Order: sequence, then C-alpha cells, then structure tokens
Amino acid sequence: MSSSKSERQELLGLEEPRLWTRPLRELTPETSLGFEAIDFVENILGRHLFPWQKWLFIHSLELEPGSFTSDEFPVLRFDTVIVEVARQNGKSYWLSSRALWRMFMWDNPSGEPPLILGTAHKETAAQEIKDLATKAVRASDALADSYAHNYTSNGNNYLVLKNGARYRVEAASDDLGRGLTVTDLLFDELRQQKSWDAWTAGTNTTNAIPSSQTITVSNAGEAKSVVLSSLRKHAINEIDDYFSHLEAHGDLVDYDAPSLGLFEYSAPDNASIWDRNGWAQSNPSLNHAAPGGKPIVTERMIASKARLVGVPGEGMPEHKYRTEVMCQWVSVSADPTFPPELVEACIDDDSEIDPASPLSISMDISHDRGRGYIAVAGYREDGIPHVEIIQERAGTEWIADTLANGLEVDPGAVVVQGRGAPATALIPYLEKEGVSVVKCEGANLPASASQFDDRIRNGTIRFRDDSSLMPALAETLRKDLGEVWVWNRKDSPVDAAPLCAVSQALWGLTTKPPETPKVSAYSEENFEEWWR
Repeated sequence: MSSSKSERQELLGLEEPRLWTRPLRELTPETSLGFEAIDFVENILGRHLFPWQKWLFIHSLELEPGSFTSDEFPVLRFDTVIVEVARQNGKSYWLSSRALWRMFMWDNPSGEPPLILGTAHKETAAQEIKDLATKAVRASDALADSYAHNYTSNGNNYLVLKNGARYRVEAASDDLGRGLTVTDLLFDELRQQKSWDAWTAGTNTTNAIPSSQTITVSNAGEAKSVVLSSLRKHAINEIDDYFSHLEAHGDLVDYDAPSLGLFEYSAPDNASIWDRNGWAQSNPSLNHAAPGGKPIVTERMIASKARLVGVPGEGMPEHKYRTEVMCQWVSVSADPTFPPELVEACIDDDSEIDPASPLSISMDISHDRGRGYIAVAGYREDGIPHVEIIQERAGTEWIADTLANGLEVDPGAVVVQGRGAPATALIPYLEKEGVSVVKCEGANLPASASQFDDRIRNGTIRFRDDSSLMPALAETLRKDLGEVWVWNRKDSPVDAAPLCAVSQALWGLTTKPPETPKVSAYSEENFEEWWR
C-alpha cells in the first residue's frame, strides 16, 4: 500500500502458475504442439497472447513421451486439462483461441473434421466463447474466407468452417453431447457444477477420438463445486506423487504419469487480500499491455475491489473477493444456510413486536471477538415471533454496560451461550453489572438452532432485511454434534454471531413460562424507538 507509482507499475502477472503438473520431458517445438498453436494464434489468426497464455499452450499441449510433432498423428499427454485463474484475465479469449487452433490445424486419424463441444452452466455463457471464436475468424485477413455459418436459432447453436470443422454449444446437463463424437470438450466455469451428471455425459463423448481433450477453465470454486474440487484434489495429489517419485528415484523411470493436468494461477492460502505478490500469482495478465498498449487488469482495479471488502453486512464478503480476485479456495457452505426463497418469505420490513408481548434479549459476539450483537425476540400482533438485531458495534467492552444501563426497558434475563463460545467469557462481566443471565447450553443449544431452522422452513418467523442478519442467514455453516447440530462460528465464511443471537433470543422467548409472561416496561408511544 505504500509503494510508489513506479514500483506498482513494475508488478507483472506471473507467467508460471502457482500449482501445476510438471512435464515428463523438456518442452520444445518437437515435444509440444503448443508452439504450433502460438504461431497459429499470433501469426495466422492475428491475436495477441499474454505470456501466461503462451506458457499454457505449451504445457497443456505436451505430447506423450515417444510422440513428436513430426508424427502423422501426434499423441497428446493430457486427456483432461484444468485451468484456474482469477476472473477477467483472458480465460475465454485463450479458450476460444485453443478451439480455433484445433478446428484449423488438427487432422483426426478418422479423417472426420474436428468437432468442438462448448458447455457451461448456462448456454449463454458457453456461447460467449463460441462468439469470440466466430468474431476472430471473421476479423482475420488470413482466415475470413474459411468461415461458413454461425447458427444460433431453431435449437442449433454452432459455428461451421468450410473445412467441415464445427464448434457446437450446449448447456451443461445429463444430456450433454448425447449422440456426438467430440474432439475437444470445452467446459467453462466448472465451479458451477454441483453434480457429476453433465461432466460424465460430456466427457464420454471424447472416448472414440485419439488425442481428444477436455479443457476446463474457471476461477476457484467453493464447497458446492463438487466436480472442480474433486478433480483439483486428485491433480494436486498427483503433483505430490511426481515430486515424491523424483526424490526417491532421481528420475522418472517407472513413473506412472497422470493424464490429468492442473494449471492453477492462485494466491497462496495464507495471503492477505492486500498481498501484491498474491495478486500477481492469481492475475497473470496483471499490468501486461494488451493491443493498444493498455493492460486489461491493473493494480488499481484489484485494489479498488479489495477496498470494498468489509465486515459482514458492511461490505463485500472477504471470501467472495478471495474466490473471484485471488482465485483462492475458501470454505463456504455447500448450499445456502437457508434457501433464499424461504428467507424472502420471512422478510417483512414493516414487522414489529406487539407492545404487549413478552421480550427476550440475547447477546453474542463474533468468533474473533471483533464485533458484538444484541438481539431481541417478541411476538407480533398475529402471534408470529419477530426477531431483530437491535445493537451491534465493534469490540466487546460496550456490551455489559449497554445491557445494564443502555436500554430503555428492563431486558430481564439475557440469554447467552453458557459454554464453549466467545460470548461465554463475558458472563461474569454481565453479572457484575447486575445483568441476570440465562445460559443456553447443553441440549438447549442445538434446540435453539433447530427451532430457528424449523420456523424459517415453516414460514413462522419474521425479521427485517437487516444488513447484519442477511449474510449470516445466507452462509453460516452448521457443526454436527452427533445426532444434532449447532451454528458454526469458527468455520463460517461470514460472521455467524447475528444468527446465533437471534436464535438464542427466539429460544428464550418460546421457553418463557406462559403463566408469567414478561410485560414490556415501555409505553406504546415510544415502542418503535426504545432501542435506538
């Protein structure tokens, strides 16, 4: 952050990825078709390539040991190529260039022209790459006459060249590519695949074509990215095996080489969001000049996104920035904590507690003790519970005094998790200030979480569209405790404390003895403002 302007301009995106599958021999114009691909893209197609894109061509088009580019039918080493890189660095541009090299320069042993199948979670996303390829052909002085048709209607979505090569687009589904025999499967945004259905259907279209490839491009995924996560873990294990074999034997003799290649441009796991070297590792196009002399990715752009990162409810969630900009895998829930439509059904910005209702107050603090929350629960006129975060501030020092003296009503007993939570340590300070504490612990703790879960799913709770509570409702993780579960403060990618607080407040409200309800100590006139 303190670097001078000239120093910032010297930071360039790295050509070599942080994690990558090593070649089995030196890569030269005789042992990799990547050199041919670069020549085609730059000198025939007329496209500019960044250093990392050239590097990727060379390594992803490595040939099997014993195969050479001079062979009639060279044999590619990799059946599957996984490319991970931060967004807006030119993934689609590279992938469309890769498709055109295959369509123009490759001869299948069968004599059939190449068929490229492009897919993504949405057909429109896959079509963007095909459209880039189409525009590149039509704009090329050398290749414009090779263009035949570009169909985008009547269920057809493909580019056809005069040599018979085709580029077809379909949405990812369990019907992907059925009935087709495919030379290359281009899978964009693999992070979006939550099941193996589309992957299994698509990759099996390449079985009958020698030297076919499945190429995936994506930024980092999250827990729901089951396909990308599994392939990445498998590839990393194989990278580790490579170095273990080399260390044990000193050579690659008898090494069982994988046909899965991983090329991941990402920041190290422990890198700060302001780590400039991490930016260069995850954004290989950083500050490299594009045609026209200006870079497509700049430090200023990356820094502007980092400045938007804030505490939950007050800025971009940090895990989103890390995934999109630094291409880091961050632990997030495989599915939303609650389906968005269920949360939406419980939001009522006009909702309020009936002045005659008993109240329940709860307190919780974030896992890092950086922020505290006070929540209230009470019944509306229609009998449905309403919950709300009524106070939140940085730190914890303010909480005891606020609960003892800062509310315009008698809070009664305040609900706090009795054991095993950051807030537990504040109980002695609350009691010293004269605050009565009800400990939510033991079987009551999972009961409080389960009750809140049940009411969300049944639509029998109301809350406002609160900037603190909404992120917690979206991405708080659950922690299994045998047959039951609780909210997970430690591992959640957002601050879970607001959800913990309202869950405990609801539990306190519903467990109050009905024969002795708490009566509010404020008048109906000032009810709406008593906590402000």
